[in-house]
Amino acid sequence: MSMNASGRNRILFVTHGPGRGRNVPTGDVFLNRLAANSDPLLKQIRIHRTGDARADLTDVGLVVFWLGDPLMQKYPACYLDAMAIADEAADRGIRVLNHPDALSNTTKSVQAEIWAKAGVASAAAAPVTNSLEMPGAIDRVGFPCIVRSDQEHAQRHVATLFGPKDALVLDSEDILPAVVLHLYDIREEYRQSDPSDHSLFSRYHHKARAFVIGDRVMASHLFFSPERIVGLSNCLFQREASRRRTMVRRFGYHHALLNQLLEADDAYFNGPVQGARELVGAVKALGLDFAAVDYSIQPDGRIIVWEANPYFWLPDGKASVLSRQRNAVARVDQTFDWFAACIKTYCSDLPYLSVVSST
Repeated sequence: MSMNASGRNRILFVTHGPGRGRNVPTGDVFLNRLAANSDPLLKQIRIHRTGDARADLTDVGLVVFWLGDPLMQKYPACYLDAMAIADEAADRGIRVLNHPDALSNTTKSVQAEIWAKAGVASAAAAPVTNSLEMPGAIDRVGFPCIVRSDQEHAQRHVATLFGPKDALVLDSEDILPAVVLHLYDIREEYRQSDPSDHSLFSRYHHKARAFVIGDRVMASHLFFSPERIVGLSNCLFQREASRRRTMVRRFGYHHALLNQLLEADDAYFNGPVQGARELVGAVKALGLDFAAVDYSIQPDGRIIVWEANPYFWLPDGKASVLSRQRNAVARVDQTFDWFAACIKTYCSDLPYLSVVSST
C-alpha cells in the first residue's frame, strides 16, 4: 500500500479506553466483517482509545468518534480527550464524523428541545434535575406520560403515569436527572383509524429502527410488544424465542403469530423506509453524522421519532434474537457492508482520502 500525495489516507476511529465507558460489540463486528471481505478499507482504519497518549493525526484524513452518549454528561474525561482531537482535526482541516459536542446533544430533554425547534415530530419533554421540579414538569407535559433517566438509552427505571394517583407514588430519586415525556399511544391510533383492522399494529405497540448515515437510510428491525415502551427485552420476538414458546410450537401452537412477526420484520428490512427524509433531518438537527433512530409509524404513514442512538448496539447476526428465523447473519452482514459503503462515500468526497486498492 502506498500513501497518496498528501499522506492523509488514514481513518481514525476514536473509542473508549479500558474502564472509561461502556463497550458495544458494533465496532469489533464491523472490523471483523471488513476482514472477512478482505476490504481494503480495513487497512486505512486506525483505532485510538481515550486515555491513551495524544492521537497522531499526521496521516489522518477522517476522524470518526465512536463513543457513548450523551458524551459530556456521562463520560466527561472522554469528552475532553475527544474535544482535543476534534480541535486539532479542525486546525488541520480534517473531516470529523459525530463531533463530541453533537454526541452531547442526546440527553432526552435536549434532544426533544432541538427536535421541537427543528419541526421534527417527537414527544414533548420536560427536564427534571431534582424531585422538587417533578410536579411542575408533569403538569407541563400532561398525562399520560413517562418518567425516565434523561441520560440513558436503556429501558431501565421507566415509570408510566396515567393520572395524578400514579404521580403521587412515583419514586424518581434513582433516575435523576430525569425527563418527563408525553406518551403517545400509536396502537390506539390504529384502532381508532380502522376498528376492523386486526393487523399487528392495532394489536400491539411497535418500534421501528433505522440507521442514518448522512443522507442515506437503511432499515434495521421492526419490533412489536404488548407493552407501550418497546425494546429488545420485552418484544414479542424475545418471548417467541423462549424455551416454553419453542416447545409449544412443536405441538402446533403459536405458529401464526410468529409468522406474522417474521413477515412484518422482513418486509420492513427489505422495503423502503417510511419517513426517511424526516429521519435524516432528525439526525442532522442534533449535529450528528450517523445514528440509529427509533421511531413509530402512524396509520397515515407519518412517523414520530423517539430517540437517536449514535452509539448503538449491533451484535453479530448469530447473537440476534431468533437469528435463524430472521436471517439475521445475512442481514447484519448486509448492514455492515452498507456502513463500509457509506464511509467510502465520505472518503470519495475528500480529494486527499481515497480507499486504497486491494493490490
